[in-house]
Amino acid sequence: MGRKSHGFTLIEALVTVAIIGILAGLAAPAFIKMLERNRLKGAAEVVFNELQLARTESVKRNNDVELRFNTAAPTTNWCFGSKVMDGTPCDCTVTDATAANACQIDGVLKVVRSADYPGVTLDASFGGTAELAGFEPHQGLVLPGQGAGNVLVTLKADALRIDVSLLGRVKICTTTGMPGYQPC
Repeated sequence: MGRKSHGFTLIEALVTVAIIGILAGLAAPAFIKMLERNRLKGAAEVVFNELQLARTESVKRNNDVELRFNTAAPTTNWCFGSKVMDGTPCDCTVTDATAANACQIDGVLKVVRSADYPGVTLDASFGGTAELAGFEPHQGLVLPGQGAGNVLVTLKADALRIDVSLLGRVKICTTTGMPGYQPC
């Protein structure tokens, strides 16, 4: 009488593990690239959203609102924050919402830091003051004398640019052909 086999042999199990290992090795670089692109998209989207919020808040509050970037050149150590303009510049390195130069709106810190987006490089360039994007309250236009500008966000070979027009319109485009965005 023949013996019935139930289960896998050791050879079958080893072959299965080897195949899974090879497939995982092939998928890992694509997965890492996807994670990096998502980190870059997250950083660009948060810059876009904060610029839109600053414009909206200026109209809502009938007061100038600034978004100040703390970066003089492309760097991976950056921060930015927004504040209703009151004569004291906003400093995104301040962590006390009650400080006069804190980037806060209604007592809530409005700060984004590079630690949230490791490896992402940010470079802000606006007319007048390179690190300041501001909006006036009447129509949400860019502050008089400031000019249009942009923020370039990069990670390795991918880059997204957030443009602010003189009319205060904000858009995201790609300078490197990143999927999902219009070319600049």
